[in-house]
Amino acid sequence: MQIILTMCAPDGLRIPFNYNHQLQSAIYAKLAEAGASDFYHDGGFRSAHSYKAFVFGALNGRHTVAERHFVFDGEITLEIRSPFFDFCDAVQRSAELSPCIKLFDTVLEIHDISVGNRHFTDGEYRFRTNSPVCVFRTEPDGNTTYFSPDSPDFTEYLLLNFRNKFAAITGKDAPEIVISPQLRQRKIVTKFKDTWVNGWKGNYKISGSGQALEFLYNTGLGAKNSQGFGLLDVIE
Repeated sequence: MQIILTMCAPDGLRIPFNYNHQLQSAIYAKLAEAGASDFYHDGGFRSAHSYKAFVFGALNGRHTVAERHFVFDGEITLEIRSPFFDFCDAVQRSAELSPCIKLFDTVLEIHDISVGNRHFTDGEYRFRTNSPVCVFRTEPDGNTTYFSPDSPDFTEYLLLNFRNKFAAITGKDAPEIVISPQLRQRKIVTKFKDTWVNGWKGNYKISGSGQALEFLYNTGLGAKNSQGFGLLDVIE
């Protein structure tokens, strides 16, 4: 399911480039208001890794850039997705009861809430990244190796992430899919808390069952989805 919050700050919104952690915290705060944050914040679905089963994208709206900050003026939209109705329902109920989100020192007033549920049929779809796709491997010494789309490991680890995430969240074996990154991917480096994260923005061709495509659409492609990475938009 997908939920889109349309918000506005009466005096505008000025935020640094790296705002993913604060936006994630704001989402958890809305879940907490509905009594639904403990599972997603503290646990999630576990196998070899923990998966929070939601993803969110970048803030969208009219803005300028000044001194490494985004300066928004007017309406701002935020899209959040999850394969679970209860998650989106909790965000919606919280937004209706307390129609605001605090981001840094600014309170954003929620003016509209739109809820949807995009379905897919079996086949191939073209996607563009709304937020960067992150692909990495944790080495035995604890260091992180990030992969770029020109590495054969990039697609291999995308598929591994999908299979592990699908099994952990649904309790079933993942269906087969084919993921094909397209040319001209753009590297995006984002700071989340004290860690720099490498991600890539570009287009993808992904084919598989409707179930697999819908799962990816609602959970995100690649790793760190609950930190705001891997949200995909369909190219119609």
